[in-house]
Amino acid sequence: MKKRTKLFMKTTVTMLAVVSMVFASVPGSMAGVSAAAAKDKPGVKPSSEPAKVSVDKNGLDSKGRMVAYFGSPVLDGNIDKVWSNAPAVSPKNVSSKAEASATFKALWDDHALYILAVVKDKNLSVKATAPYMQDSMELFFDENHDKTQDYGTDDMHIRVNYENALSVDNGNAERINTSAKKVQDGYVLETRIALKTKPENGKMLGIELQINDAKETERVGTLNVFDSTGGAWNDTGKFGEVVLTGKTKGAESGLNPYDLMNLVKSTLKLDPTMYKNASVVTDAVMNVFNENLLNDKKATQAQMDAQYAAIKEAVSKLELTEEAANEKYFKAVPDQYRTESTKPGTIESLTYKAPNLKNGTDDKKLNVYLPYGYDPSDANKKYNILYLMHGGGENENLIFGGPGQSKELKKILDNMIANGDIEPLIVVTPTVYGGKNDAALFHEELINNVLPLVETKYHTYAKSASLDDLKASRAHRAFGGFSMGSVTTWYTFIHCLDYFKYYMPLSGDSWVLGQGAGSTKAKETAKYLSDVVKKSGYKPQDFYLFCATGRLDIAYPNLKPQVDAMKQLTDTFIYSSDTKKGNFYFIVSDGGTHAWNWVNQYIYDILPDLFK
Repeated sequence: MKKRTKLFMKTTVTMLAVVSMVFASVPGSMAGVSAAAAKDKPGVKPSSEPAKVSVDKNGLDSKGRMVAYFGSPVLDGNIDKVWSNAPAVSPKNVSSKAEASATFKALWDDHALYILAVVKDKNLSVKATAPYMQDSMELFFDENHDKTQDYGTDDMHIRVNYENALSVDNGNAERINTSAKKVQDGYVLETRIALKTKPENGKMLGIELQINDAKETERVGTLNVFDSTGGAWNDTGKFGEVVLTGKTKGAESGLNPYDLMNLVKSTLKLDPTMYKNASVVTDAVMNVFNENLLNDKKATQAQMDAQYAAIKEAVSKLELTEEAANEKYFKAVPDQYRTESTKPGTIESLTYKAPNLKNGTDDKKLNVYLPYGYDPSDANKKYNILYLMHGGGENENLIFGGPGQSKELKKILDNMIANGDIEPLIVVTPTVYGGKNDAALFHEELINNVLPLVETKYHTYAKSASLDDLKASRAHRAFGGFSMGSVTTWYTFIHCLDYFKYYMPLSGDSWVLGQGAGSTKAKETAKYLSDVVKKSGYKPQDFYLFCATGRLDIAYPNLKPQVDAMKQLTDTFIYSSDTKKGNFYFIVSDGGTHAWNWVNQYIYDILPDLFK
């Protein structure tokens, strides 16, 4: 039986490898079908010349907007004639050290918005680990044009480098298609964003376009069309606008092979050895090639849509092997969880004094999330509590904002509680800055100042602020954090096992043996952490470590080796997605970058495993 299983898996891997090679060999990634549409369908370009909109020397109209005409280009790195209808836009905001130059154009059809970037740059580099420090284009998109500061379900922030590597800080990668081509004096990028809402003449969309100019491993400058502040990554209100125009009566869009293309790509990334019945997906993907949809100029949209539905159905039927089920898999936050709940919690702020390194004290502040229905007068109702630390350069307001605000994580918490995914809990967001101002020392302030303040004011399981009572209630307390906050989490694990049962280090390794030691001293770090547990007297079932990061996150190369080394120490760290079997897991999102949009999703995935 085992031999049959191994043979089946080997065959499946080989088939998927062949399919992947065939897919990669198609010029322009399904460009054959789209190109056929461009030649055969008059709707790929306007059926008659639209009235031109006057633009200034930067390519913007009288209201300072980009202008997008109707047309369906082929994404293959070549500049189709349809692009000649679009005005070329030059960035208005160029940093002093930037040596690159660029122009942008925009088109639209009934399915998507298209952006063309032509970049002149003699020194190209993708050596930097962080995607934003590579030679690349960043695209910020606000489809609803509602200019909210926080990114909503309609908003996107993506980047694609000159080698066509896509990274997504906000939004769904399945809506994006890109094509990049290196040319003699730079590179050409084409990007397609699938639209959620119906486009039409006169509609305005929020947009910002940025070129990152890199040298070796550093970003030396940026070029921006609208934003002069560098804050578009954190505020959609800083975007400019693109106005849609030029669709004439009878004009039609070209074929849309892109949804099918993205689905096939994502399916090819699946590891068939993880599934008992991987052949159901292999067969469905092979049908795309058996029907020659990639090259058949007579292929129809109906055929593509049918194959898309067939692959989706096949993926839904996959069954994990017992070994694969041991892993904890990333699941994206549903869009509805990122909208306002009918049962919202509230945010409060508390102030306190914290000892500093000058024998004095600093005034500090933290924010507290209280779930819907929290009643200050009901002392009988007790709440579990999560302490959540921000990243470097951020502060206590980054996660929730403060009283009266409703940032993304608050909406996620509200909806999870309202839908019964988790029990109502309290979440506290302190800051490492101020006081002793050191992630390695924050645990002292945490135990001596923060916990006594918070857990005597709110209805937690701590009977008092005494150390004994705080220790007695450790099973109802968790600590987590992102980036620098993750480093703080590892220090908290090392020093505060008596006070916290649950730990959530997100996108950051332990620095107890030096910065980046999760990579350079992975085994030593793992052993150090294991020794901490053994010396404390706790057993594996007495604590939990839920780790997460993204494959494109700058923290991944440091955190993964540490996690792999910890997996080997099975007398301390028992790896399993089932909290009844193990005390430790590691979530990895394939497209995850070092951004809070991803972190909020890791928290969404982990929260149901806290306080079980």
